[in-house]
Amino acid sequence: MRKTAPSLTLPRGGGLPQRLRSLFCGSWKGAAFLLSFLLFACSPPLPNGILGKKKMTDVLVDFHLAQGMAEAQNGNTDIARYKYIQAVFRKHHITEAQFDSSMVYYSGRAEELNHIYKDVVTRVRVQAERMGLEAEAARDQFASLTSEGDTANIWLGKDFACIVPNQVQSVYNFQMKADSTFRLGDSFLWRFKSQFIARSMLNEAIAQLIFYYEEDTVAAVTELIRTSPMNELRYSPSRELEDIPLQSVAGFIYLPEGTSSDKPKPLLISEMKLIRMHKKQIEMEPMPIDTLDIDSLERDSLLFSPVEKGVRLTPQQMRESQPRERKIHVVKENPNPIHPERGIPQRQNRNNRNNRNNRTRR
Repeated sequence: MRKTAPSLTLPRGGGLPQRLRSLFCGSWKGAAFLLSFLLFACSPPLPNGILGKKKMTDVLVDFHLAQGMAEAQNGNTDIARYKYIQAVFRKHHITEAQFDSSMVYYSGRAEELNHIYKDVVTRVRVQAERMGLEAEAARDQFASLTSEGDTANIWLGKDFACIVPNQVQSVYNFQMKADSTFRLGDSFLWRFKSQFIARSMLNEAIAQLIFYYEEDTVAAVTELIRTSPMNELRYSPSRELEDIPLQSVAGFIYLPEGTSSDKPKPLLISEMKLIRMHKKQIEMEPMPIDTLDIDSLERDSLLFSPVEKGVRLTPQQMRESQPRERKIHVVKENPNPIHPERGIPQRQNRNNRNNRNNRTRR
């Protein structure tokens, strides 16, 4: 005889048995537990060598703190950064390859990376304040800017990004349309921090800020991203562009793929700001009132000539009213005249010469 497998019989009307329905559907806590259980059961397992979300969060917190400690050193920042990062890997018992693979994995999942970094940013700020690493940020003149005022932070994008050197995630870009707060002749500054995950000979990215004006005019500024933690792209319009309205501002960061043997490491971008600065308007100060304009004499007699008063003059009066240049001819007696045939005489006292002439006449 064939044995048949036992079957689960449901009551008429379908659904779960009464006890299960009362357990999971009787309260919102039971429904939430059931939903979380189903989501966990349906979520695919992580690939081999990929860190979990909690583990990845802990590693990233220490990774960013190590970067800040390296930047606070007075010596070679690159050497200090490498030593601190390797200490982070040893602390969490992972390898650099595991960390790189996990970053590539989570970079392809924007929502998961966003949740991870929200927790990372909060924990890094708390730890940095305890360690005294926020002193440098407190001295930043752009740290407390708002979206209003002549100098304002108008950045509306996300605060961080992870760029991976592949065909899909090698570019981060943004575009912002000009609004009523933009003025003619505005200057801009795009600031952000950059951190390569690990050292590589090909760690170099390209950042560009592009400005689209009316009349099909485009201006741009480009900067290379290498080992410097802080990057700034500054732009001020030329004289030809100061009077042309701006339509939009765009920018991108591109990380080339490199070769198969040696590829650049993933690049982390954080603390992005786009500073807009209005052109300073030069205000003319009012001229002081001249005290000579207020006089007891008649104004016409001081400021207006007879012609300006409307009086018709004769030609002789016109000639006499014209200013004339007077020359004074001054003849200076030379006490020692020079005669070519006699040579240059010696200087004599005029009184002695007069006395000698008087004697001769006698």
